[in-house]
Amino acid sequence: MTLRRHLHDILSHEPRSASSLARELGLRRADLEDDLQHMLRSAAARGEAIDVLPARCKACGFEFGPDRLAKPSRCPSCKASRIQEAMIRIGGH
Repeated sequence: MTLRRHLHDILSHEPRSASSLARELGLRRADLEDDLQHMLRSAAARGEAIDVLPARCKACGFEFGPDRLAKPSRCPSCKASRIQEAMIRIGGH
């Protein structure tokens, strides 16, 4: 099974962050991001729903955009580094 197919299967069952996917697959997060973005574009082109719970600052509640899948290093609003990573899930047709 290809990496992108495996990502699709994992994200179809439950929401995951890019970091948890990388850990589960034994990859670095940076190595996973291109394949993850490509797989999500392909899934959207097939008409599948892509649900992204955006990254959020734990200190002030600032919410990053849904296109930001990688964990931000700090909050642009309060400069805190306590960031909850975006969670991604692929829904049905």
